[in-house]
Amino acid sequence: MSLIALLIAAAPPAAPDPYAATRSRYNACLAVAKSDPDRAVAMAQGWRIEGGGVPARHCLGLAQAARGDTAGALLSLETAAGEARAAGSALALLLWQAAAEIAADAGKPDRALADADAALAIAGDDRTAAPLHIVRAQALVDLKRDADAMAELDDALHGDPDVPWGWLLKATLARRTGDLAGAETAILEAGKRTPDSPEVQYEAGNIAAARGHFDLARQAWTAAASDGESVAGRAAAKALADTPAAPASAPAATPLAPPPSPATPPPQ
Repeated sequence: MSLIALLIAAAPPAAPDPYAATRSRYNACLAVAKSDPDRAVAMAQGWRIEGGGVPARHCLGLAQAARGDTAGALLSLETAAGEARAAGSALALLLWQAAAEIAADAGKPDRALADADAALAIAGDDRTAAPLHIVRAQALVDLKRDADAMAELDDALHGDPDVPWGWLLKATLARRTGDLAGAETAILEAGKRTPDSPEVQYEAGNIAAARGHFDLARQAWTAAASDGESVAGRAAAKALADTPAAPASAPAATPLAPPPSPATPPPQ
């Protein structure tokens, strides 16, 4: 599922004040944003002009993001966040977080950091702050501030050990910075939480290859490549094509991540 689809599916949390009177209209706008973002933009713009306030801008921002208008989406979401904050609504946190995630995904790290910082200022507790530290880490990697990014990942995992992508991102960053022992520890944690994830299996293969365990790398990449629709699955398939099979006499290595569950269909 894409980032925008996840944001649409997750927004907003149950029963915040600005949405109570317009819940059905807001939900209808989001439903259209999934299938026809251009139409949803027009709907949300009309609603905004009518005085739709934060809910209208929220839907507008997600619809703009869905059609690739990152600049428009960020302006809409940040404006909505400011209005929500002025009204004392906790929705400001959600809106700034959405803006930060979209900015990071669009390769705008400075904007992502600013929006994440605005959200962190009102996060309230470490668990709520955890996904914001993840966004900050992504932005800091883009700015080539790897040590700062690792510190953000540590903060995220301290606040919520199960925060989505936390262990996987830590494993990837550790591998890229040469800490293969740390990468192996982190990918094992990621594998405990999402053993069937092609992203986790692909990174497990990358770490195994970096440690010289090419037989194990191919096992992990084969598992990832079974999901040919995902970016990680396609990357794993390419890695398999580029990496020769280990000799039959090569010793077996201990898996870095659990294999896919028995319910996962084998590759055809």
